[in-house]
Amino acid sequence: MNDQFQPLDDDEVLFVSVGRVLMTNPTFKVGEFIDALAQAISDREQDWDDANEGWFGNGLECEALRFGTKGWQRGKVRIRLEFCPDQDPAPKLLDSRRKERRPSETPDLRYEDVYRPEKPDPRYDNAYRDNSDFE
Repeated sequence: MNDQFQPLDDDEVLFVSVGRVLMTNPTFKVGEFIDALAQAISDREQDWDDANEGWFGNGLECEALRFGTKGWQRGKVRIRLEFCPDQDPAPKLLDSRRKERRPSETPDLRYEDVYRPEKPDPRYDNAYRDNSDFE
């Protein structure tokens, strides 16, 4: 397993089908999640003020006692989301299919052709169906 987590940028998008917190939609920007987390915490904290916004922005002044260092280290801390890709990532279906076929042979791709979750969630089976299903 690859355990090299990398920070996500605020404009990057996640799809989380199971275990979601704070977000009503399964697809959302990282920045939206960070904002929702900040709002949820500020709503519960009576002493919340502008100084606390550092947790979600440029960082909050602090000291850390870290492994491999001697004593306390001054710096800043902030809350971010990180992503760790699977060791054997799924092939980029769109890129590989387009390279292998001539343009006239490329089929219309649907959601099911591009994304195949390991554990499908039946709550989202109909989320991406064609509108003609309702007629």
